[in-house]
Amino acid sequence: MAMILYKKVSFSFEEKDYDIKVFYDDKTINIVAFRNNYPANGLRHQIKISKSIPIEEILKQKVINELIEICKKDISEKRWERLTAIK
Repeated sequence: MAMILYKKVSFSFEEKDYDIKVFYDDKTINIVAFRNNYPANGLRHQIKISKSIPIEEILKQKVINELIEICKKDISEKRWERLTAIK
């Protein structure tokens, strides 16, 4: 089953435009930052759900918006750049 786009939140940082996209299928939710329709970095926030829990109910939870904010902070705090700055 292909992942379905549930929500897209746009924001800008350092004069660059980003989209945080929330995708889901019957047992997984992925929250990913995109720039120019490509993943902005290697970070993903993923939720694995038991099939006994309706995913539509999970998507309505406040924690989804909290994870979107974390995804934005991944960009603004340059977490990927710090992670990959191996010396």
